[in-house]
Parts: sequence; C-alpha cells; structure tokens
Amino acid sequence: MNVEFQIHGVLSSGQKTWKQEDKDYYTQFYSDQTEDAIMIVEIVNRPHGVSAYYNYLRNNNILSARIGSYFGMTMRIDGAFCRDVKSIYMILDNLFNKMIVGSFLILKEDKFEYSIDSFVSQNDYLLQIEKQFSNMLNAFCSPQDFFEISSSFTSQGTKLCVNVSEIVIPTAVEAIRQRAKLYLSPTYQSKSAKKIIADAKAVADAAVADANARIRSTEDALSKSKQKQIQDLENWKKEKKVLEEARDSAIRDYQELEKRVRKAELDTSINAKISEIKQPLIQLSNLVAERFQEDTYGYSEEKHQPHKKDRPQSKIFIWLPWFVCILLSFALAGSIWYMGGKDADIEKQAKKIELLENSIKKKTNSTNTIGAKKVKDNSEIRIEKTVKYDLSKLRIDIKELPSGAKGVTSGSTYTCGIMGGDYPKDGYWVICEGENTIHGNVFTVSSPSGTQVKITYYHGTEIIKERTIKVL
Repeated sequence: MNVEFQIHGVLSSGQKTWKQEDKDYYTQFYSDQTEDAIMIVEIVNRPHGVSAYYNYLRNNNILSARIGSYFGMTMRIDGAFCRDVKSIYMILDNLFNKMIVGSFLILKEDKFEYSIDSFVSQNDYLLQIEKQFSNMLNAFCSPQDFFEISSSFTSQGTKLCVNVSEIVIPTAVEAIRQRAKLYLSPTYQSKSAKKIIADAKAVADAAVADANARIRSTEDALSKSKQKQIQDLENWKKEKKVLEEARDSAIRDYQELEKRVRKAELDTSINAKISEIKQPLIQLSNLVAERFQEDTYGYSEEKHQPHKKDRPQSKIFIWLPWFVCILLSFALAGSIWYMGGKDADIEKQAKKIELLENSIKKKTNSTNTIGAKKVKDNSEIRIEKTVKYDLSKLRIDIKELPSGAKGVTSGSTYTCGIMGGDYPKDGYWVICEGENTIHGNVFTVSSPSGTQVKITYYHGTEIIKERTIKVL
C-alpha cells in the first residue's frame, strides 16, 4: 500500500503543486467553492491503478489576485481505502493550523494571504510537513482501518455531504461502496441541527396548514354569509312586494268601502232632506190655500162696487201661488221617483233636493212677504234659513311644518288647523297615517319615507276640506 502526500494551490503566479505527479487532477479545484474548509474523498481510476484521494481544501478565505484561489493538501492511497476519514480530516486540519498558517499563509483578520511565490522553493519545510503527516497517520490510523479497493469502487459523481463531527466509519464505507463522493465540512448542517430545523419546519408547516385551513374556513363562512345576505335580500324584496300588494289592496278596499259609506250616508242625507222639506211643503200648501180664501173674499167684496173694473194683474197674483205649489209638487214627486231608479246618480239627486228645498223656502218667504203671515189662530209661520259657508278659501295648515316644506318627516308630531274662509266650527278631524286612523288634529308620523298622510275635516258626513301630504 503506497501513501503519497501533496501540497497544491493558486499562488500569485497561478496554480502550482509541490510534486509534479497528478498535476492534471488538481486543476479541478481551481474554481469557486462554497465552503471555507472542506475535504473531498473519492476513488479515482488512474493509469497505474485505483487510488483513494483525501483532498483538504481552503477556498473562500484565501486572499489572492486570482479569482478561485485556494490552498490544498492531499493524501493519496494507492489500491486501498482508509475507513477512518474523520481522523484523516483532523490530521490535515491540524497540519494546516500548526504548520501552514504562519509560514505559507499569513492571517489577515478572518482571511489568509500567501507569503510565498513557489512551493518548490520551500522544499525542505514541506518535507518536514510530510514527515509530520506520516507520524500522525501512523499514530491515529491502524492497519485494520484500510481495505483494498478495485475499479468497481470508482466514484461516479454522486455527492454525500456530512458534517465532520457526525461522520462515522459505516457511513464512509457505504458511500464508497455506492461509488459516491464524500464531502466533509464543519459548516454542513449536523443531524441534530437538521432535526431541529425539520421539527421547526414541521411546526411551521402545521401552523401554515392550520392558518390556511382557518383562512379557507373564514372565506367559506364569508361566502356563505354573502350568499345568505343575498338570499335574505331577495326574500325581503319578495316579502316587501307581497306586503306592498297587500297594502295597495287594503287601500283600494278602504277607498271602495269609504265610497260605499259615503254613498250610504248620502242616501240617508237625501232621505233626511226629503223629510225636512216635506213639512214646509205642506205648510206652503196650507198657506197658499189660506191666501186664496182671503183673496176670494176680497174679490167678492169688490163686486158691490160696479164702478171698479177687474184688473188682470190681480188674477195672476191670485193664481200664482197655486201654480207654484202644483209645480213644486210635481218636482218633488219626480225627484222621489228618480231617486228610486237603479241607475240614479246620488250626487245629482242630493243637489236637486237641495235646490228644491231652497226654492220652496224662497217661495215660502216670498208668500209671507205678500201678506200671508198669519193663519186662523193668528200664529206666525217661521221657516229657518239654511246656513251657507264659504269653503273656497279654506286651507288645512300644519302648525309645526315650516313654510315651503315639501312634506312631513317620520317620527315627528304635527298639529292640524283650518285657515281662511268660513266653515262649520263643530266639525271633526280624521287622519289616515299609514295603517293608523287618528280621530283628532294631532298626529305622529310612523310611516316610512315615500308614503302619504291623508288629513280630512268633516262636518257630519260632509267633507269640508281634505289634504294629502308626502312623508319624506
């Protein structure tokens, strides 16, 4: 078994070796390396046989004018392999720190700089280093640490990186048997560090997975919430539409009912009017009859005065009340018959009755003016006049509403009053606010924006004034 020791590196003059043998092999180390200190172990099939190379290299911490500068020490074993690679690394590392640094390399801060221009010129000192290496190899490695190798062990390029502190013989042997290159460095992660990192990574991965799961859960919940909100909005719109239709239907039903009630009240009012004018009509007939008797009597007295001629105007005056009475009777009968028709217009009937009543009262007053104020019992006939109001100038005012306001606001309270013109003071108020019907002139708005408030002032069944105002 032959063991060779070699020194090589990149000096200011270029790559150099101490011995001339294997110069081509060492050119592969003239390149950038990632680790400051490393030992590469590989099996090489040389022209003279198979050899095991143990290359101790110092790379990035070597100062030089040339890029890729390095310093190296190599132990070559021909035909055999030393299992205890850790001991060989320690031997070479000790030689570097004890015999190279301070002689060939000068320490400058945390880097090294060459102090020589040639390895050959330092031949005597290198022989001392080689001798020291041999002594240390014999001291730390026994013959049992070596075994023979053949070309079947030649390294094929596969790398196995191991921290120096954790390299063991079985690992080194297995790597060589698998034809791999073995890389040893104190900067490689140890198994314990790898385990810590792996455990930390596992914890981090678990945290990330949990966070991602929560994010997905939150996003799903948010998506479902949005979908529910959209669905609730659609349901609300449908419900709103149903409620609006129900409200509109209720308003139409109410308006129809109001029309029926007003019609029924108008029928009652017409009947009441008929009852009111019935008695005055009878009185008018009696008054006309009485007046005719007086005029007839006076006319008879005139016959004893042959020198007086009959005057046509007197005859017309005598027959005029009878003619009016007969005419009014026919008008009353016609009105009563017309009201009984199925297709009669209630409003027109009421107006006709009112005109008829006024006409009768006017005629009655006119007859009284002519002279028929007294009947047989000398009692005076009194026919009360119907009170008339000027409703054209009436206006419903809302006390709390500013001038020029376009409507009332929800939640506010308002007071109604009537301004302008003449109107019956014994009427009453009805306010339709949303679904609420308020009797009185004070109301609080509870309806939503866009609806309306209807304000009506009644006298009996008659609408004196009405106003509709918008809710803002």
